[in-house]
Amino acid sequence: MRFEVEKTPTFSLTQTLNCGQVFRYTEEGDTSVILAGAHRAEAREFADRYEFDCDDSEFFKKYLDFDTNYGIIQLKAQDKGVVSAAIEFGKGIHILRQSPLETIFSFLVSQNNHIPRIKGIIERICTALGRDMGGYHAFPEAEAFADAGTEFFRSVGAGYRAEYLSRTAEQLSGVDLTLWNALPTDELRERLVALHGVGRKVADCVLLFGFNRFDVFPVDTWIRKVFAPEYGDMPADRLAKELVRRYGEDSGFVQQWLFYYKREEKF
Repeated sequence: MRFEVEKTPTFSLTQTLNCGQVFRYTEEGDTSVILAGAHRAEAREFADRYEFDCDDSEFFKKYLDFDTNYGIIQLKAQDKGVVSAAIEFGKGIHILRQSPLETIFSFLVSQNNHIPRIKGIIERICTALGRDMGGYHAFPEAEAFADAGTEFFRSVGAGYRAEYLSRTAEQLSGVDLTLWNALPTDELRERLVALHGVGRKVADCVLLFGFNRFDVFPVDTWIRKVFAPEYGDMPADRLAKELVRRYGEDSGFVQQWLFYYKREEKF
């Protein structure tokens, strides 16, 4: 299937893929390959548009969040200061509509890790445990993670995260995560931090990227650097709560703009 998307100021595929929210993609020149769940898309960038060749066009239109009006969100969030500058720098970022299961396991792998290594570990897991889709592998189900065992995850380079992956998989086997969508954000966070190896930061990443809860503000090293002049060494959990009080329902969007802006060392 093929579809085209006209270029607009509020969508950049490069920014969307490279802002730290997703790991199953490759880029070469003007072509990007995106894997999500059991789906694959090949995107090409032209001067005035993007062209997508994929197995399911409706899936990828939703996945890339083309239904959200990012221009309105950006106007609401302007502060004539650092947030406005971050929006201007990263205004092409969309928050992807990812699978909660894939997001949980991906962000367990991401802890104290760097992106090339994260991507490598995840692809080795998918190749070994995921369904063969013909030329690529689907992201595995929780049961496949659970059956693999801790030693397998060590063998693919997960290190101390191997136990997190295997024990969380055991906890999630047979669980229908779509039912968690009905939970309020705070209650859903409690479910997530009850998983082995999931703390507040990983839980907030899963809430934002896997459940699309925008009333969260994941706090990592980059976000702490942004707010250190104002909040000092405030503990990360407390800072996250303070920033949600400050930015409200747009917190998740603001976090991504600021994270991307600071990580690229633009201020």
